[in-house]
Amino acid sequence: MKKAIGLGLLVGIFFAVFVLFQEYIGASAFYIAAVAMAMFAVIGPLGNYLKTAIAMLIGVVVGLAGILALAATMPLPPDNVMYVAIVCGISLFILVLLSVTGMRIDAMFLGWAGFFAAVYGTYMSDAASLATQALPAAVGVCVSLLVGMVLSMIIIKIAMAVNR
Repeated sequence: MKKAIGLGLLVGIFFAVFVLFQEYIGASAFYIAAVAMAMFAVIGPLGNYLKTAIAMLIGVVVGLAGILALAATMPLPPDNVMYVAIVCGISLFILVLLSVTGMRIDAMFLGWAGFFAAVYGTYMSDAASLATQALPAAVGVCVSLLVGMVLSMIIIKIAMAVNR
């Protein structure tokens, strides 16, 4: 029980530090880490975390390519709704195709959706600024997702310690 309490305290402190320094590491959407924590906790103690983390990063890369293609070659807001739908559909179809290789589709969707959530407001308000903000946003989303993974692995250790 002491181990579970100690690990719980560690999770709380680690997440609080992450939220405190989120702007410095380019992870302005800290809620993505919370979502990733929940997803990894579902994977359980015997899940393949490396493969899932790689799948999330693939999702972020597909999202980055999609949003950059959208900003560079399609009409800009507000005349872009059809193009956003097309790019999102193609991006998700690519993720489905990549899932055939054994990558977790839910993790790729989480990475893709996390990146789109992080930059879509910027795209709608000032698409030209994506040239300088897209890559830092991708790094921030990756950091958020990986922090969520680490925190969930600690949470799983807490659950295993409590259940012993």
